[in-house]
This record gives sequence, structure tokens and C-alpha cells, in this order.
Amino acid sequence: MIATLISIRFLDARIAIIVMGFIRSVHAINKITEHIPDILPHLVGAGTIVLWAVYFYRSRHNLFDKETRFLRLAATVLPLSFLVKTLFKFVFGRTNPRDWLIHHQPLAFHWVESLSGSFPSGHMLVFVAFCTAFLFYYPKYKIPVYSLLFFLGLALILTDYHFLSDVIAGVYLGYMITYFTQFVFEKR
Repeated sequence: MIATLISIRFLDARIAIIVMGFIRSVHAINKITEHIPDILPHLVGAGTIVLWAVYFYRSRHNLFDKETRFLRLAATVLPLSFLVKTLFKFVFGRTNPRDWLIHHQPLAFHWVESLSGSFPSGHMLVFVAFCTAFLFYYPKYKIPVYSLLFFLGLALILTDYHFLSDVIAGVYLGYMITYFTQFVFEKR
């Protein structure tokens, strides 16, 4: 949380200005990053259905092993993290870097006003939640998973869709959702 607050206060605006200057200076990059579609809801929906389907198939065949436990955790945290992302975006309603820089909207939190805020990063929240579930059961893949998450966070910042603090908050919340969900499952 401290890193998020430091980023909000000292880094977010500076990084966004530098990134937008670079994006605008290279016209081809601006055209590519200007209208990237948000497929996160589709990924979460399809992923949740597939994970639960495979989980129930394995459960019916009495396969209660590491893979089955991973499927249950991942199938739970995917929609849960998406729901938390939606709720937090509504509560915080933070202006995203593109709206702030291009449309000259005030750089502020608009409490309980809009679902279109940028805080926290929903992509980071959902992907970190899923990847954390994966790493609980397959820790030997931590280097490729951490690399994937690092490049996702970097891409969200370099395309000016999120501030650094949005990404940091998404990482933190995604991890916490999976950690507490796993804790509940283990208690049962």
C-alpha cells in the first residue's frame, strides 16, 4: 500500500507524461495503442467455464489431486477477482492516463461515480490472481510467470492505459484474493 501511495503522489503523473510524449511522437505506436479492445470479460467468462467444467469432470472421476485443487482455486479466483476489480473501479473511479492527458480530465479519484476508472488495474488484478493460484501448485514455473506478469504491467503502463499505482494495486489485490481464497479452502 505504501508503494501505491508513493506512486500516486510522486510518480504516476510524471511517468504518464513521458509515456504519452513517446506514444504521440511515434504515430504508428499511437494508432496501435489507441483502440485496443478490452477482452478481459470474455477471458474471465470463458476461463471460468472451462476451469469449472474440467474440475467437475475430474471430481466426478474421484481425481482429487494437485491438478483438481488448482482447478477449483483458479475457477474461483477468476470471477471473484473480476468482481472485486469492478467494485473497486466503481468505488475509486480514478481518471485514467489517456483521459487525463488527451481529454484534459482532472487527475483525481471520483468516488463512487463510474465503472470506467483505472484504479486498480483489472488486468493485473485478474492475471495476478490466476497466476498466484497457478504458482501455489506449480512453483517451479515462477520465473516465466513472474516475467509474464512483469511484461503485462509494463505494457499497461507503456500504452498509457494505467498509472504505475494502478498496476501496483492490481498486483496486491490479485495476490490477496488468491491467498485468502486458498486459506478458506484449506480451512475446509
